[in-house]
Formats: sequence, C-alpha cells, structure tokens
Amino acid sequence: MIEVQNLYKKFGDQTVLDGVSMLISPGKTHVILGRSGCGKSVLLKHLVGLLQPDSGKVLIDGEDISKLPERRLGPIRKKIGILFQSGALFDSMSVAENIAFPLRESGVRDAELIRGKVAEALEMVDLSGEEEKMPENLSGGMRKRVGLARTIVSRPSCILYDEPTTGLDPIATDSINHLIRRLQKRLQATSVVVTHDMKTAFHTADRIGFMHEGRLYFEGTPKELHESTDPILKNFIEGHSGESA
Repeated sequence: MIEVQNLYKKFGDQTVLDGVSMLISPGKTHVILGRSGCGKSVLLKHLVGLLQPDSGKVLIDGEDISKLPERRLGPIRKKIGILFQSGALFDSMSVAENIAFPLRESGVRDAELIRGKVAEALEMVDLSGEEEKMPENLSGGMRKRVGLARTIVSRPSCILYDEPTTGLDPIATDSINHLIRRLQKRLQATSVVVTHDMKTAFHTADRIGFMHEGRLYFEGTPKELHESTDPILKNFIEGHSGESA
C-alpha cells in the first residue's frame, strides 16, 4: 500500500532522512523502531504529506504524494488515519465531539449517523458509554483510546501510530498493544507503528524496520530481529548504551 523510495530530508545542516526506502504491504503491521532523533517521526509525517522530502518519493496505492499541493492531499488523507503521540484531543470538546470531528469536517450532517459511528468507534476501543466525558477527566490511556477512536471513525485503510505507548504505565501499554493488533484484524487495515518500545514492536509487528542515523539499518521479521547478532541491534533490544562504565 505504501512505498518509500530513496527519501532524503534535511533541516538546516542536519540530515534527518538519508536515502530511506521501504515497502509496506496491505493489511500488515509494520513497526518502525529506533532511538530518539533517528528520523522515525519525520518519516511518518512524510507518509501522510505533512512534510515534503528534499528528494525521493512516497507512493500511496501507486500515487506519488511527495510533491502534491495541500489541496490535492485531501483524498489521500481520507485513506490514512494518524494517532499522534499526545492523542491531540480538543480539550473544549467532549469525547463524542472529538470523535465526530473528522466526520463533520468531511461534510457528514446526519446526527443519527454520526452518533452511531461514534458509538461504534468507542466500542472498538473498549470505551462504550464514555461519550459525554471531557478530555481533562480521562487517564493517559483513555486519551490515547479516544484519539484512536477518532482516527478510525472514518474507516481509513491505513492507520499510522506515532509512539502510541509513550507516557503510559505497563498495563495501559499492554492494553494499547493488544488494541493495535485487534484493530488491524477487525478493520483489515494496514498499520504503521513508530515506537522505541521493544514490547510494542514484538507484540504488534509483522515486519520491523530499524532506523539508525537517518537510514533504514535493518528490515525483517520480529524473529529475525530478535535473533540478530549485530551489536547495534542487540544494544537497542537489550537497552544497552554500548558505553563502558
């Protein structure tokens, strides 16, 4: 569904993406791993047209979006939902209003239809009956779930997750990991998960790409990553800095 071809991106003198190429298959969960600052989130923003590369291509269903003007990205973005790291909820809106926002933005006006779609999205993220709550009254894990419900309410064919478990306790993290897997199966959606959390990577991924210094250093199955003897990969998996005491 998504093909990245030789992507380069610099900010000032810093090269953030240094010739990244990647193929993301339909209906699969592709995890992008790497240390902070390695280019993971920058790559993710290219996949939905929030950033344009200096060179290279991003193809969505065969269409190159890398140089499209903003007005032509609308149909592409209807195919792709993104869960931002913070959840990015509107604090002045209730849970139901937050989830309904993309429906209203796309022109849906039927109140009953909106109510039904909101209820269905909440059921899929295990938050049925929470429509009237305000974001300030939600835990971190619940905010992520509401953000995810808003992402899936329009039934995108691809879901992008930007650090979905950052800031969550281990139980909430495990719950989100299971939810990512369940939604991928239920919606038959292509999923791209950007994370530095090894538990999330091994629990959710069909394939894993490891970013290092702006490049795709490794790509393969979770089993291949787990069995790798490469010192850079092993240090990351085991949480070692590689520095001596």
